[in-house]
Amino acid sequence: MRSFGTGSRVGHDSSDFYRRKMFTESSNSEPKLTQRKHVLSALDESLLNQTHLHSSEDMWELPDESVHLMVTSPPYNVGKDYDRDLPLAEYRNLLKGIWRETYRVLVDGGRACINVANIGRKPYLPLNAIIALDMSEIGFLMRGEIIW
Repeated sequence: MRSFGTGSRVGHDSSDFYRRKMFTESSNSEPKLTQRKHVLSALDESLLNQTHLHSSEDMWELPDESVHLMVTSPPYNVGKDYDRDLPLAEYRNLLKGIWRETYRVLVDGGRACINVANIGRKPYLPLNAIIALDMSEIGFLMRGEIIW
């Protein structure tokens, strides 16, 4: 038996790891992992295999904890036709609204995959780090990152 991780790529209960003080606000608090309900919401079959053409800031048609995977490449706020040219604080608030709504609809253990590039040179904005911090504050647990 291993005290950390597994010997292969299988699902395992990592609750003990996330109960470590590094992942809790204080030694008396419960880790964010166990604050989520463990009840899967039923999804109306009329919503399956559908495309909803609106912002993910409000996914009103989806019940809590009904999605297993979210994949996105959010707007970069760098001058594309669809960008709003927001100051950094407003841009982060826009994304945080989307991350909160994503957290609401994801099942416990669901995955959020975000394709994002760091932007600028003077100043350089490590957008991946900013997004990871904001999502951690909402309650997401990082599983890793891919850099290419």
